[in-house]
Amino acid sequence: MIALLMPSVAPAQDVTVENLIRAETDTMIRGSLAANGANVGELAHFRQPTIPGNQPVIRMNQDTLYSALVADLSEPLEITLPEVGGRYQSMHVINQDHDMFVEAEPGTYRLTEEDVGTRFASISFRTFVDVTDPDDIAAAHAAQDAIVVSGGSSGPFEAPEWDLEKLEVARKAVNDLATLGFEATYAFGRREDTQPVARLIGALSGWGGLPRTAASYVIASVPQNDGETPYTVTVADVPVDAFWSVTVYNSDGYLEANDLGVNSYNNVTAKPNEDGSFTLHFGGCDDERVNCIPITPGWNYAVRMYQPRTEILDGTWRFPSLEIAG
Repeated sequence: MIALLMPSVAPAQDVTVENLIRAETDTMIRGSLAANGANVGELAHFRQPTIPGNQPVIRMNQDTLYSALVADLSEPLEITLPEVGGRYQSMHVINQDHDMFVEAEPGTYRLTEEDVGTRFASISFRTFVDVTDPDDIAAAHAAQDAIVVSGGSSGPFEAPEWDLEKLEVARKAVNDLATLGFEATYAFGRREDTQPVARLIGALSGWGGLPRTAASYVIASVPQNDGETPYTVTVADVPVDAFWSVTVYNSDGYLEANDLGVNSYNNVTAKPNEDGSFTLHFGGCDDERVNCIPITPGWNYAVRMYQPRTEILDGTWRFPSLEIAG
């Protein structure tokens, strides 16, 4: 008798409320390695802003160029952020439990497993770019190239094979909850600076968001988000030291392709009013109105305010709500 030995397949790791954040983070790290075409320890630069056809992470922004690294901190790692002439550039370190911190000043930073909290970490770099200016795009590329990474181990990435079907069910449920109106003040940061419910919603509906002192977020939808009813908002004097932006997403939290090729505006790419304020339009773009973003059924949006001042952090200033266009 000949015995046939079949390879065994390990069952997927169960996903529960208790391990949701770890499951999501491990899955995002594994996905980023595939999307980046890089190995553990290798820095990958993305030379173009996020587009609908390439979104490895939910609710990505279009205001910055990303650079990404999955680090194995079983050996210490050093990262140097360069002098970039006042351009916004940050380093965002996320451990496998979605605990995180951000550095945005030029200098050399030493990262260890003990300090970061897990063996592996997702490290992303955001470099501001004006996508309408070819010279600025070239300058942003140079700023990316000046980031220096040394040390660390080379993996491979080791994590459970999570049950992706159950994880997707959880994502959908939490994302639906977030679109009811979610201000992410206590969703991102070191664990002691977050609140449990906000932290869970942030990880599943906006994985990789920045801590409140680095960026303030508002994720919201509108009552009539049928994809037909147009909305508008006018905003002036947003109290930030870097920049602000508004990005529109589809019902699943991703950028949706449209004929205009527009999903977002920021205070650099939008055309200001005569008084210096900005009016953004959501839907109704057929008449060629300026600063208009197409919408789809179930659309929602995210406001990002980078390096917010005290007025935003203490709640005395809030980004205005969208209103139905008159």
